[in-house]
Amino acid sequence: MSKKLYTYLLILICFCCSALNAQTTKDSIALPQVIIELETNYKYNFSYADHDIKEVYVPLYNKEMPFIDILGFLEANTSLVFKIVSDKFIAITKKRSILTPEKIEELETILISNYLARGISKKDQGTFEVNFDNFGVLPGLIEPDALQTLRALPGVESINEKISDLNIRGGTQDQNLVLWDGIRMYQSGHFFGLISAINPYMTQRVSLIKNGTNSAYGNSVSGIISLATSDQIEKDFHAEAGVNYLSVYGLVDVPVFKNSSVKIAARSSINGVFKTPTYNQYYDRAFQNTEITDNEQSVKSNDEFSFYDLSLRWLYQASKKDFFRFNVIYLDNDLSFLENAMVDNQVNTKTSKLSQSSLGVGLFYKRAWSDVFKTKLQYYFSDYRLDSKNANAITSQDLAQENDVIENSFKFITSWKLDPSLQWENGLDFIKTRIDNVQKMTNPLSGNFSQLYATNYALFSTLSFKSNDLRTSVQLGSRLNYFEEFNLFLFEPRFSLNQKVVEHLSFEFLGEVKSQSSTQIIDFQKDFLGIENRRWQLSDQEEVPILKSYQLSLGVHYHKNNWLASTEAYTKKIKGITSRSQGFQDQYEYASLIGDYYIRGIDFLLKRRFGRLNAWASYSLTNNDYTFKSISEEAFDSNIEITNSLSFTTSYEYDQLKISGGVKWRSGKHYTPISAEGLANNQFDYLAPNSVDLDSYVRVDFSASKQFPIHPKINAYAGISIWNVLDTKNIVNTYYERRNDKIFTVKQEGLGITPNLIFRLMF
Repeated sequence: MSKKLYTYLLILICFCCSALNAQTTKDSIALPQVIIELETNYKYNFSYADHDIKEVYVPLYNKEMPFIDILGFLEANTSLVFKIVSDKFIAITKKRSILTPEKIEELETILISNYLARGISKKDQGTFEVNFDNFGVLPGLIEPDALQTLRALPGVESINEKISDLNIRGGTQDQNLVLWDGIRMYQSGHFFGLISAINPYMTQRVSLIKNGTNSAYGNSVSGIISLATSDQIEKDFHAEAGVNYLSVYGLVDVPVFKNSSVKIAARSSINGVFKTPTYNQYYDRAFQNTEITDNEQSVKSNDEFSFYDLSLRWLYQASKKDFFRFNVIYLDNDLSFLENAMVDNQVNTKTSKLSQSSLGVGLFYKRAWSDVFKTKLQYYFSDYRLDSKNANAITSQDLAQENDVIENSFKFITSWKLDPSLQWENGLDFIKTRIDNVQKMTNPLSGNFSQLYATNYALFSTLSFKSNDLRTSVQLGSRLNYFEEFNLFLFEPRFSLNQKVVEHLSFEFLGEVKSQSSTQIIDFQKDFLGIENRRWQLSDQEEVPILKSYQLSLGVHYHKNNWLASTEAYTKKIKGITSRSQGFQDQYEYASLIGDYYIRGIDFLLKRRFGRLNAWASYSLTNNDYTFKSISEEAFDSNIEITNSLSFTTSYEYDQLKISGGVKWRSGKHYTPISAEGLANNQFDYLAPNSVDLDSYVRVDFSASKQFPIHPKINAYAGISIWNVLDTKNIVNTYYERRNDKIFTVKQEGLGITPNLIFRLMF
């Protein structure tokens, strides 16, 4: 079946499925859809906890009724209260009983709701939050994938299309701090980075901090990505099951005791049963130009690949003041294949394999000692392992490589509300990290082993002020780090200011200083079979310094009458980078240089809502330069600089039907060319580093989905997405190789047209 015919068939299936089941919704309508209609037709905005209205359906109402009567109708047909709190806002809350536990946390102030799509908000301290309980739709996305969703925000890119390689304001992926319910994740991708490894159905919300980081966060010089499960204790049994063209998943959320529930989810690749065209596309993309495909002197066979993840979350409300959460997560990617070669007129067969896994365990406890004083206690254990065996059938040489990260962390936070407008937070953070790197070779026998430790103690404090009219929000914080192995103190001030100038216009000023003691490096591009060639390495303050970052940004936001215009300008400098962490594939590939990079950029966003239709355009302009003073005082373009990035997106929602399409265009990646002669002194004759650009990257994406009831207690969800609808050939990287004294230009392509289909049942 041709790609085009295959794509058309999927679209037809999706819309036939929607049409077939549309009859089931004639007598009811989803409450989130009612809220959208009311916000469109009236002047009010609704404020609510997303889990309170999730999967709530109400009978069809008479749209000619007065607005107050509509609210009364909704109250009568739900367990919710609709309270008009001002001439602009209506609060939706659950009808409370005397047994309902008190809420310990206060809601943060939302500056801009529905920032791009429904469910994406911008908070008052520069934080972006995505809540998947009431999420809209984005092009190419049919699952609530947290990392995929963040890539739609201005200032967040992926130079190589890998979801695990998010470049936040020009930073590399290892400079991001990725947390799942407070547990640091050193692995965030399945398919060796192409799709998110965090189960999307366990994640309720994700927060992104690009600047003005709260002082409670440490050990990261770029963005903070915090994924969180719901803290809502389930009172009734809830289960889900679903399948798409890459994986199958199942989930249960079960009440255990009176105030306790357990949520368990599992997901696994489906290629062990059958291989879809979607799987084949991802497979070809993940393993192109690697050990699996590059060796022309041997034959690869019996390749087997699989991924899976398991996650568990237990909640327990011990009393109105005490709350516990326990988490476990396990991620795994496994690849093995046979290499066959003729040696001395005999077939020699060797098995190569690669395994990538992560285990995380977390314990969280919070207590409200009084209305004004609260404490939090967080502990986590994180273990990341990358193991490979590269067996060469021609030379009978085996190379085994291992990278292991073990981390324990303890954090204690106190929160004291000095008055209704002022809150003071203080805490202690302890992080102990061990990283092992092993390399063993046979024929000839050799090897090396390294084990490094990093012990980080930190004291942090944050003072937060919010004016009574919510026009002014200020956060002043500081973090004092002590690195025991180097007897080194680092002071990190941080701040955020948001000021509403007039009713619909506000500006924000953010700044931070941060540090990081671990990084990912590449010794050789073919390490770990060339698939996941980055290994974690701790700082030694000689070849790998502790990273330090300094950032300032200024933003202006205008939001009125369904219009949103936003501009953010920033400057960021990272000091102490090593060239081995930047992925050079030119004259600096085997160099060990220490330097800096300096980023200046500006992000623009313009959005307009037309009833049920949203349309927005974003543009980012970036200048990202390296400086390695040991070779030159002159700066040159970064390997991950994307000078221009433009996207245009539309989305439409009606009665749980969601459709979205978008165009992504960006400048081509920089690369280093070679001279016309190609070689000098029997080596590549490279010209100025990163002095030429690849062709521009262009991609059109589409997605459509619909949720519908098929039984009073069962809801179904069907969706389709098409990545790169036009099948554009995008080159995401290029470099040179020498084979048999001939020079070859290697061009790594991005994903071609890649459809995906999903079907879910929710009980």
